[in-house]
Order: sequence, then C-alpha cells, then structure tokens
Amino acid sequence: MPSNKKYYIGIDGGGTKTVGLLCNDMGVILAKSTGGSTNLKSRSEHDVRSAVQNVIKELTVGLQVEQLERIFISTAGGDREEDQLRWKKWTNEALSDFRGFIVVKNDAYGALASGTFAMEGTVLIAGTGTIAYSISGNETRRVGGWGYLFGDEGSGYDIGRQALRTVASMHDGREKRDETFIAEVLSFLKLRNVPELITAIYEDPYPRMKIASLAQVVIQLAEQKNRQATTIVNKATDHLMDLTKEIDGEDDKLVICGGLFQSDYFKRCFIELRNDRKLVGEICYPTLSPAVGACICALISESQSITKQQKENLLSTHQTIDGS
Repeated sequence: MPSNKKYYIGIDGGGTKTVGLLCNDMGVILAKSTGGSTNLKSRSEHDVRSAVQNVIKELTVGLQVEQLERIFISTAGGDREEDQLRWKKWTNEALSDFRGFIVVKNDAYGALASGTFAMEGTVLIAGTGTIAYSISGNETRRVGGWGYLFGDEGSGYDIGRQALRTVASMHDGREKRDETFIAEVLSFLKLRNVPELITAIYEDPYPRMKIASLAQVVIQLAEQKNRQATTIVNKATDHLMDLTKEIDGEDDKLVICGGLFQSDYFKRCFIELRNDRKLVGEICYPTLSPAVGACICALISESQSITKQQKENLLSTHQTIDGS
C-alpha cells in the first residue's frame, strides 16, 4: 500500500458477531474481518480480547502501522469508561507502535451513521439486545440498553425467551398446546422433545446468543399467522415503542437497524404500530451496515462531516467487501 495513503478502521461489536472494515482516506472499503461476539456482559474478557485482536490483526495484514490514522470502535458498552479502557488496551496490544487515534463509543454510533452519514440523529437498535439513542452535538440521550438480565425488552433475546417460556408452559399443561409452535422451536434447535431444552440451553457456552437466535423462527411463524408467535412479536414491537417514545420528537428521522429489522415482516409490524400511534417522523432503514457506519465515524473529525466523494465511494464499495 502506498506510504502516502492514510487508512481507517471501523469496528461494529455486536452481541452476535463483530465486523471490522478497513477503508482509505477516500472512503474506499478495502478489507473486511469478522469475529465472534464482543459483548463483555455475555462473553468472557479473554474471548472478547481474542476476538477483537484477531479482527484488527486480519485487517492490518501488509499495512504499515504509521499509515493507520484512526480506529473507531462502536460496541455494546462503549460508553462505559471501564470498557473503553479495555478496548483501547487490547487494540494497542494488537498493534505495537500504533500512534493514531482510538475512539470507543456505544454501538449506536455506527448504527446511526450507517443511516445518516453523520454522528447526529436518533437510532433504534433491535438485535440480540435493544437500545434507543439520540445524539445532538455534545448531547446524548439513551433509553434501554440495560442488558438481558433486566432490560433488552423487544430484542431477539426477549423474543426467544418468550418462545421458550411458551413451549415450557404448553408442555406442563399450563397453556393450551400449539403443536406447530412446539415442533418448529424444537426443529430449529435440532431437538426431539421439550425436556431436551434444559440441557440444550443451560449447557450451551453462549446461551444468550442461542436464545436470541430463536427470534428467527418466531417471526417466521408470526408471518404465517401463528397465534402464539404473533402475540410474542406484537409484545416485542410494543416494547420497542416504549423505548422510542421518550426520544421521539428530538429528531424528525428515526434510523432503525439490527437483526430483527432484517425481517421485512417485523419491520412492517413496527412501522404499522408506529403509524397507529400517530408517530409521523420519517423511518430510515440503512442500506449500509453498522460496520460501514463505524468507518464513517472514523473518517469524521471533530468539526467535519464526510465528503461527497467519500460517501459515493462508501456506497459503491460496501457491497463488494461488506456484503461478502
């Protein structure tokens, strides 16, 4: 790589996976690396450290460290000082002699920038967990993001947990059996009967991720008009309304992203409920990933936004690299 070029890394650290992208100063995305979850509240510090360092090392193969200008890390917990210090320490360990800037922020930053091309606006993330976040200048406002033990309402984890509770209740006879619902949940987990759920979930090394993955089958069943699944999905979208209503109105556009919104059906349910409640702000569903959003944040300096050329290059190169 030419020595006069400057390069930037954007990392999106999620509850399910971590994606890192390398771009040059013109916004051309050059490389991608993917690792496991880097959520410190659901994985061990050793596993998170290993995952992030592997992503960084893979992205910088053949790159002279002095060419790297800035690393922007957008991750769950990124607004907590203790987590920021750990991420910066691990990054420096992976890149000896790095003298550039390391910025660690909440995962809302990359998600927001993927829709607005700026670090301004309002975003709702509904993936493994949930959070609503608003950024205006130096002012930030967050609702949710409390984690799976006493938060994450309306998330993939919340939907999966409700599905497991429903199956258990049906098996006990506390609730009317829905054979289709039970069969689809068991099939998704590759189990033969309901009691096997205990071992499959409690002995899984990452039960939170496994539970969250069940949102896929619940949403599919809801789209097929299954009553139990529809009830669970409706509760989830209602919870998401609760997250956004405290922030709604601070910006006329709401960026929505995360794994749940990859389902057209779930997205439609959310938008219909929003319309029913007379929330008229524009919905923005990014075509770029939060990892590209993290690259956008890396390119933005304290007082500038990305250029028109950088935006065009990000849009034209993300499908080749980020979509791989």
